[in-house]
Amino acid sequence: MSTVPSAEGPDESPSDEQWEAFLRDAVEGGGAGAPKEPSARARAWRAAARTRRPRRPRRPRSATAWLASAAPWTAVAVVAVFGAFQMGLIPRSSSTSPASGPTAGPAKAVSLPGGGFSDGDRCGTRDYHHFPLPPGAESPEPSATDSGPRMVLGSHGYEKLSSRDPGHLTVGLRFDPGRKKLLELSRTLGGQGVAVEIEGPQGLVGGAHGLPVSWSSDVKDGAFVKVSGRTGGEITLPPQALCPGYDARSVAEALRPPTDSHDTITGQPRYRLVVSLRDPAVGTLRTALGLPAQDSLLSANNLVPQEGSWTGGRGSVTVKDV
Repeated sequence: MSTVPSAEGPDESPSDEQWEAFLRDAVEGGGAGAPKEPSARARAWRAAARTRRPRRPRRPRSATAWLASAAPWTAVAVVAVFGAFQMGLIPRSSSTSPASGPTAGPAKAVSLPGGGFSDGDRCGTRDYHHFPLPPGAESPEPSATDSGPRMVLGSHGYEKLSSRDPGHLTVGLRFDPGRKKLLELSRTLGGQGVAVEIEGPQGLVGGAHGLPVSWSSDVKDGAFVKVSGRTGGEITLPPQALCPGYDARSVAEALRPPTDSHDTITGQPRYRLVVSLRDPAVGTLRTALGLPAQDSLLSANNLVPQEGSWTGGRGSVTVKDV
Protein backbone atom coordinates (compact mmCIF):
# COMPACT_ATOMS: atom_id res chain seq x y z
CA MET A 1 0.00 0.00 0.00
CA SER A 2 1.36 3.43 -0.92
CA THR A 3 1.76 6.11 1.64
CA VAL A 4 1.25 9.69 0.70
CA PRO A 5 3.72 11.92 2.58
CA SER A 6 2.34 14.76 4.60
CA ALA A 7 2.32 18.22 3.00
CA GLU A 8 3.21 19.83 6.28
CA GLY A 9 6.81 20.35 5.12
CA PRO A 10 7.84 23.84 4.40
CA ASP A 11 8.06 23.43 0.63
CA GLU A 12 6.03 20.29 -0.18
CA SER A 13 2.70 19.85 -1.97
CA PRO A 14 0.94 16.69 -3.30
CA SER A 15 2.48 15.48 -6.50
CA ASP A 16 0.75 13.70 -9.36
CA GLU A 17 2.30 10.40 -8.22
CA GLN A 18 0.90 10.87 -4.71
CA TRP A 19 -2.61 11.53 -6.04
CA GLU A 20 -2.42 8.45 -8.27
CA ALA A 21 -1.36 6.33 -5.30
CA PHE A 22 -4.23 7.73 -3.24
CA LEU A 23 -6.82 6.95 -5.88
CA ARG A 24 -5.42 3.49 -6.41
CA ASP A 25 -5.57 2.71 -2.71
CA ALA A 26 -9.08 4.15 -2.45
CA VAL A 27 -10.28 1.77 -5.19
CA GLU A 28 -8.69 -1.20 -3.50
CA GLY A 29 -10.52 -0.20 -0.31
CA GLY A 30 -7.72 0.51 2.06
CA GLY A 31 -6.33 3.81 0.98
CA ALA A 32 -5.16 6.43 3.29
CA GLY A 33 -6.74 9.79 3.52
CA ALA A 34 -6.40 12.25 0.70
CA PRO A 35 -3.16 14.19 0.58
CA LYS A 36 -3.31 17.30 2.60
CA GLU A 37 -3.06 20.74 1.04
CA PRO A 38 -0.21 22.89 2.39
CA SER A 39 -1.04 24.66 5.58
CA ALA A 40 -1.22 28.42 5.82
CA ARG A 41 2.16 28.36 7.57
CA ALA A 42 3.73 26.38 4.76
CA ARG A 43 2.27 28.64 2.09
CA ALA A 44 3.61 31.72 3.90
CA TRP A 45 7.07 30.16 4.25
CA ARG A 46 7.07 29.21 0.58
CA ALA A 47 6.08 32.77 -0.46
CA ALA A 48 8.86 34.22 1.67
CA ALA A 49 11.36 31.83 0.13
CA ARG A 50 10.36 32.94 -3.35
CA THR A 51 10.80 36.58 -2.30
CA ARG A 52 14.28 35.88 -0.99
CA ARG A 53 15.32 34.16 -4.19
CA PRO A 54 18.19 36.26 -5.68
CA ARG A 55 17.48 37.90 -8.99
CA ARG A 56 20.02 38.13 -11.72
CA PRO A 57 21.45 41.70 -11.71
CA ARG A 58 21.00 43.82 -14.80
CA ARG A 59 24.18 43.92 -16.76
CA PRO A 60 25.44 47.50 -17.25
CA ARG A 61 26.00 48.74 -20.78
CA SER A 62 29.67 48.55 -21.67
CA ALA A 63 31.68 51.60 -22.74
CA THR A 64 32.42 49.90 -26.04
CA ALA A 65 28.73 49.48 -26.79
CA TRP A 66 28.05 53.12 -25.86
CA LEU A 67 30.82 54.38 -28.13
CA ALA A 68 29.62 52.15 -30.96
CA SER A 69 26.12 53.62 -30.77
CA ALA A 70 27.38 57.21 -30.42
CA ALA A 71 30.03 57.05 -33.17
CA PRO A 72 27.69 57.75 -36.14
CA TRP A 73 26.18 60.83 -34.46
CA THR A 74 29.64 62.06 -33.44
CA ALA A 75 30.85 61.78 -37.03
CA VAL A 76 27.82 63.73 -38.30
CA ALA A 77 28.45 66.50 -35.74
CA VAL A 78 32.15 66.76 -36.68
CA VAL A 79 31.32 67.05 -40.39
CA ALA A 80 28.67 69.71 -39.69
CA VAL A 81 31.01 71.80 -37.53
CA PHE A 82 33.84 71.56 -40.05
CA GLY A 83 31.54 72.62 -42.88
CA ALA A 84 30.24 75.59 -40.90
CA PHE A 85 33.81 76.62 -40.09
CA GLN A 86 34.86 76.47 -43.74
CA MET A 87 31.87 78.59 -44.75
CA GLY A 88 32.75 81.22 -42.17
CA LEU A 89 29.60 80.59 -40.10
CA ILE A 90 31.63 80.02 -36.94
CA PRO A 91 33.58 83.13 -35.93
CA ARG A 92 37.10 82.89 -34.64
CA SER A 93 38.48 84.79 -31.71
CA SER A 94 39.11 88.51 -32.17
CA SER A 95 42.74 89.50 -32.44
CA THR A 96 45.18 91.20 -34.76
CA SER A 97 46.31 87.85 -36.11
CA PRO A 98 44.21 85.73 -38.46
CA ALA A 99 41.81 84.12 -36.01
CA SER A 100 38.53 85.68 -37.17
CA GLY A 101 36.62 88.49 -35.63
CA PRO A 102 32.85 88.24 -35.37
CA THR A 103 32.32 91.37 -37.49
CA ALA A 104 35.16 91.00 -39.98
CA GLY A 105 34.37 90.74 -43.67
CA PRO A 106 34.91 87.74 -45.94
CA ALA A 107 38.05 87.13 -47.97
CA LYS A 108 36.41 88.57 -51.06
CA ALA A 109 35.35 91.99 -52.33
CA VAL A 110 31.89 92.99 -51.07
CA SER A 111 29.74 96.11 -51.05
CA LEU A 112 30.00 98.07 -47.81
CA PRO A 113 27.22 99.72 -45.82
CA GLY A 114 27.44 103.45 -46.43
CA GLY A 115 29.13 103.06 -49.80
CA GLY A 116 32.30 101.68 -51.32
CA PHE A 117 33.73 98.19 -51.69
CA SER A 118 36.04 96.12 -49.56
CA ASP A 119 39.43 94.82 -50.70
CA GLY A 120 38.76 91.41 -49.16
CA ASP A 121 40.02 89.63 -52.28
CA ARG A 122 43.44 91.17 -51.56
CA CYS A 123 43.76 89.97 -47.97
CA GLY A 124 47.36 89.06 -47.15
CA THR A 125 48.75 90.91 -50.20
CA ARG A 126 51.81 93.04 -49.52
CA ASP A 127 52.18 96.63 -50.76
CA TYR A 128 48.74 96.64 -52.39
CA HIS A 129 47.11 100.00 -53.18
CA HIS A 130 43.90 100.57 -55.11
CA PHE A 131 45.41 103.76 -56.53
CA PRO A 132 49.03 103.05 -57.54
CA LEU A 133 51.12 105.50 -55.55
CA PRO A 134 53.97 107.57 -56.97
CA PRO A 135 57.54 107.10 -55.68
CA GLY A 136 58.06 108.41 -52.17
CA ALA A 137 54.35 108.46 -51.32
CA GLU A 138 54.86 105.85 -48.62
CA SER A 139 57.74 107.63 -46.91
CA PRO A 140 57.22 108.68 -43.28
CA GLU A 141 56.79 112.35 -44.22
CA PRO A 142 56.11 114.23 -47.46
CA SER A 143 58.89 115.93 -49.34
CA ALA A 144 59.68 119.40 -47.98
CA THR A 145 60.39 120.70 -51.48
CA ASP A 146 56.91 119.88 -52.82
CA SER A 147 54.73 122.98 -52.61
CA GLY A 148 51.74 121.36 -54.28
CA PRO A 149 48.43 120.41 -52.66
CA ARG A 150 48.66 118.00 -49.77
CA MET A 151 46.48 115.72 -47.70
CA VAL A 152 47.43 114.68 -44.16
CA LEU A 153 45.79 112.46 -41.60
CA GLY A 154 43.94 113.94 -38.69
CA SER A 155 42.94 111.77 -35.76
CA HIS A 156 42.10 108.16 -36.53
CA GLY A 157 40.94 105.27 -34.42
CA TYR A 158 38.10 103.10 -33.22
CA GLU A 159 34.56 104.24 -32.52
CA LYS A 160 31.61 102.36 -31.02
CA LEU A 161 28.50 104.49 -30.62
CA SER A 162 26.19 102.06 -28.81
CA SER A 163 26.03 98.59 -27.35
CA ARG A 164 24.46 97.36 -30.60
CA ASP A 165 27.09 99.04 -32.78
CA PRO A 166 29.79 96.51 -33.84
CA GLY A 167 32.34 99.34 -33.90
CA HIS A 168 34.26 100.81 -36.82
CA LEU A 169 37.40 102.71 -37.76
CA THR A 170 37.37 106.42 -38.50
CA VAL A 171 40.02 108.47 -40.27
CA GLY A 172 40.11 112.24 -40.27
CA LEU A 173 41.50 114.07 -43.29
CA ARG A 174 42.95 117.55 -43.62
CA PHE A 175 43.77 119.30 -46.87
CA ASP A 176 46.30 121.95 -47.75
CA PRO A 177 45.94 123.56 -51.20
CA GLY A 178 49.62 124.46 -51.34
CA ARG A 179 51.24 127.57 -52.66
CA LYS A 180 48.48 128.92 -54.89
CA LYS A 181 45.52 127.97 -52.67
CA LEU A 182 43.27 127.42 -55.67
CA LEU A 183 42.32 123.77 -55.23
CA GLU A 184 38.70 122.78 -55.70
CA LEU A 185 37.96 119.10 -55.22
CA SER A 186 34.79 117.50 -56.49
CA ARG A 187 32.60 116.45 -53.60
CA THR A 188 32.74 112.82 -54.79
CA LEU A 189 36.50 113.09 -55.52
CA GLY A 190 36.24 112.44 -59.21
CA GLY A 191 33.47 109.92 -58.61
CA GLN A 192 36.03 107.47 -57.23
CA GLY A 193 35.91 108.25 -53.54
CA VAL A 194 38.72 107.47 -51.11
CA ALA A 195 40.85 104.34 -50.89
CA VAL A 196 42.18 102.96 -47.59
CA GLU A 197 44.70 100.18 -47.04
CA ILE A 198 45.87 98.79 -43.70
CA GLU A 199 48.86 96.49 -43.85
CA GLY A 200 50.49 94.43 -41.11
CA PRO A 201 53.43 92.03 -41.01
CA GLN A 202 51.32 89.39 -42.78
CA GLY A 203 50.11 91.68 -45.56
CA LEU A 204 46.81 93.49 -46.03
CA VAL A 205 44.56 93.20 -42.97
CA GLY A 206 41.84 95.54 -44.23
CA GLY A 207 41.04 97.92 -47.02
CA ALA A 208 38.35 99.52 -49.14
CA HIS A 209 37.89 101.88 -52.05
CA GLY A 210 35.12 104.16 -53.24
CA LEU A 211 34.52 105.36 -49.68
CA PRO A 212 32.58 108.63 -49.37
CA VAL A 213 33.85 111.59 -47.34
CA SER A 214 31.80 113.30 -44.66
CA TRP A 215 32.98 116.87 -45.11
CA SER A 216 33.37 119.28 -42.21
CA SER A 217 30.53 121.63 -41.37
CA ASP A 218 32.29 124.67 -42.87
CA VAL A 219 32.19 123.15 -46.35
CA LYS A 220 29.35 124.67 -48.35
CA ASP A 221 26.89 122.63 -50.35
CA GLY A 222 27.61 122.16 -54.03
CA ALA A 223 29.38 119.89 -56.46
CA PHE A 224 32.84 121.17 -55.48
CA VAL A 225 34.71 121.70 -52.23
CA LYS A 226 37.01 124.72 -52.01
CA VAL A 227 40.04 123.51 -50.13
CA SER A 228 41.61 125.82 -47.59
CA GLY A 229 43.89 125.24 -44.63
CA ARG A 230 40.85 124.45 -42.46
CA THR A 231 39.11 122.12 -44.87
CA GLY A 232 38.69 118.62 -43.57
CA GLY A 233 36.53 115.56 -43.64
CA GLU A 234 36.17 112.09 -42.20
CA ILE A 235 35.86 108.62 -43.66
CA THR A 236 34.45 105.53 -41.99
CA LEU A 237 35.86 102.07 -42.48
CA PRO A 238 33.16 99.55 -41.45
CA PRO A 239 34.18 96.21 -39.92
CA GLN A 240 33.21 94.40 -43.12
CA ALA A 241 36.24 96.04 -44.75
CA LEU A 242 38.58 94.09 -42.46
CA CYS A 243 39.96 90.71 -43.46
CA PRO A 244 38.82 87.57 -41.63
CA GLY A 245 40.57 87.34 -38.28
CA TYR A 246 40.75 91.08 -37.49
CA ASP A 247 38.51 93.36 -35.44
CA ALA A 248 38.31 97.14 -35.57
CA ARG A 249 39.39 97.86 -31.99
CA SER A 250 42.53 95.71 -32.17
CA VAL A 251 43.46 97.13 -35.57
CA ALA A 252 43.09 100.68 -34.21
CA GLU A 253 45.49 99.83 -31.39
CA ALA A 254 48.00 98.44 -33.89
CA LEU A 255 47.86 101.73 -35.84
CA ARG A 256 49.07 103.58 -32.76
CA PRO A 257 52.83 104.20 -32.62
CA PRO A 258 54.63 102.98 -29.48
CA THR A 259 55.42 105.59 -26.82
CA ASP A 260 57.48 105.82 -23.66
CA SER A 261 56.41 106.97 -20.19
CA HIS A 262 56.57 110.61 -21.37
CA ASP A 263 54.18 109.95 -24.27
CA THR A 264 57.03 110.37 -26.73
CA ILE A 265 56.81 108.20 -29.84
CA THR A 266 59.65 105.70 -29.97
CA GLY A 267 59.03 103.84 -33.21
CA GLN A 268 56.72 103.10 -36.10
CA PRO A 269 53.21 101.64 -35.68
CA ARG A 270 52.86 97.91 -36.15
CA TYR A 271 50.27 98.49 -38.89
CA ARG A 272 50.63 100.96 -41.74
CA LEU A 273 47.61 103.03 -42.75
CA VAL A 274 47.55 104.59 -46.22
CA VAL A 275 44.73 106.84 -47.47
CA SER A 276 44.61 108.05 -51.07
CA LEU A 277 42.30 109.74 -53.54
CA ARG A 278 42.40 110.73 -57.18
CA ASP A 279 40.75 113.89 -58.47
CA PRO A 280 41.46 115.63 -61.81
CA ALA A 281 41.70 118.99 -60.03
CA VAL A 282 44.83 117.80 -58.20
CA GLY A 283 46.70 117.04 -61.41
CA THR A 284 45.60 120.32 -62.97
CA LEU A 285 46.90 122.35 -60.03
CA ARG A 286 50.18 120.46 -59.82
CA THR A 287 50.79 121.01 -63.52
CA ALA A 288 50.09 124.73 -63.11
CA LEU A 289 52.74 124.82 -60.37
CA GLY A 290 55.27 123.13 -62.64
CA LEU A 291 55.12 119.86 -60.67
CA PRO A 292 54.56 116.29 -61.91
CA ALA A 293 50.86 115.55 -62.12
CA GLN A 294 51.39 112.24 -60.27
CA ASP A 295 48.20 110.86 -61.76
CA SER A 296 46.16 113.49 -59.86
CA LEU A 297 46.77 111.62 -56.60
CA LEU A 298 46.85 112.77 -52.99
CA SER A 299 47.90 110.33 -50.29
CA ALA A 300 48.78 110.26 -46.60
CA ASN A 301 49.91 107.65 -44.08
CA ASN A 302 50.31 107.14 -40.36
CA LEU A 303 54.11 106.75 -40.38
CA VAL A 304 56.20 109.11 -38.26
CA PRO A 305 59.54 110.81 -39.07
CA GLN A 306 62.54 108.53 -38.89
CA GLU A 307 64.83 111.15 -37.35
CA GLY A 308 64.30 112.48 -33.85
CA SER A 309 61.18 112.05 -31.77
CA TRP A 310 57.68 113.33 -32.27
CA THR A 311 55.03 113.95 -29.64
CA GLY A 312 51.26 114.29 -30.12
CA GLY A 313 49.61 116.17 -32.97
CA ARG A 314 49.38 114.66 -36.43
CA GLY A 315 47.83 111.25 -36.72
CA SER A 316 46.74 110.84 -33.10
CA VAL A 317 44.70 107.76 -32.33
CA THR A 318 41.41 107.98 -30.47
CA VAL A 319 39.14 105.30 -29.04
CA LYS A 320 35.47 106.05 -28.49
CA ASP A 321 33.66 103.15 -26.92
CA VAL A 322 30.19 103.36 -25.39
